[in-house]
Amino acid sequence: MNVVAHLPKPLKRIHWKYRMLQWQIHRQFRDAVTLKTQQGTFRLPLDTQDAISKHLYSRREFELEWVEASLGFLRKRGLCPPKGQGTVLDIGANNGVISIGMLAQGEFEHAIAIEPDPRNFVMMQENIAANELGSRFTCLNVAASDQRSELEFELSENNFGDHRVRRQRPLETSRELFKESQRRVIKVPAETVDHLLAGLEPALADQISLIWIDVQGYEGFAFQGASELIARDIPVVSELWPYGIERSGMSLQQYCEIAGGIWSSYWTERHGKFRQHPISELPTYMAKLGRSSKHDNVIYTTF
Repeated sequence: MNVVAHLPKPLKRIHWKYRMLQWQIHRQFRDAVTLKTQQGTFRLPLDTQDAISKHLYSRREFELEWVEASLGFLRKRGLCPPKGQGTVLDIGANNGVISIGMLAQGEFEHAIAIEPDPRNFVMMQENIAANELGSRFTCLNVAASDQRSELEFELSENNFGDHRVRRQRPLETSRELFKESQRRVIKVPAETVDHLLAGLEPALADQISLIWIDVQGYEGFAFQGASELIARDIPVVSELWPYGIERSGMSLQQYCEIAGGIWSSYWTERHGKFRQHPISELPTYMAKLGRSSKHDNVIYTTF
């Protein structure tokens, strides 16, 4: 039983601050720590200031409330199979926390995880092994894009979930907010999702029942390379970050045109309730989020 989850918010914050103090102390003596969370067992690096690792360490979960809310919503509407069935496609899987958590909690039978960063990919494989889920995972060390290529990939020093594709120069309308031009850049292979899935066992690809994607603004390019998969009316849970989209080299208008050509609705969640919006309102919602660090999670559907 997770006692902390039932504490009042003020006490939760105190508990989280206490764990962050523990984090800073552990960093003085160890390079990594393995701990149990609500989403499984994870080995977290202590030799960095990685935001996701710190969140997992202090709160013992990462975006779990959103995962549970979105899956509950989709199942209630019959858009996902019953618990324990189907395959989740996790694009931008990072250290595996989302898809590992889904399998560890019995949400899906299998997972296909796509992660381009070599360090994140190794951590994900270690975490999958720690949870004894190797036979239920397919891991692909590649970036999901609109074509086969080699891409520049900029690395964040303090948030391993904010590594980003640097496909081309950002749009002139996008001013730099996070010193991205100073980041270390590596090369990563890129491929379309449709081509990647064609190389897998047909039964596994055919069982994909949810697409979960968070690639820091590069989603539009990934959607273009997954047209065959998306045409199967599979729901897509996606981060929506206007600043990141423009930094990837895609205009907000182009992104909205791509989304409008695929889906008819997007859904937002507030206080446990989901609201449906026509896809035509997406530009207005993007303008509301603005060109800053502000982002949201949405669900795209064809109805």
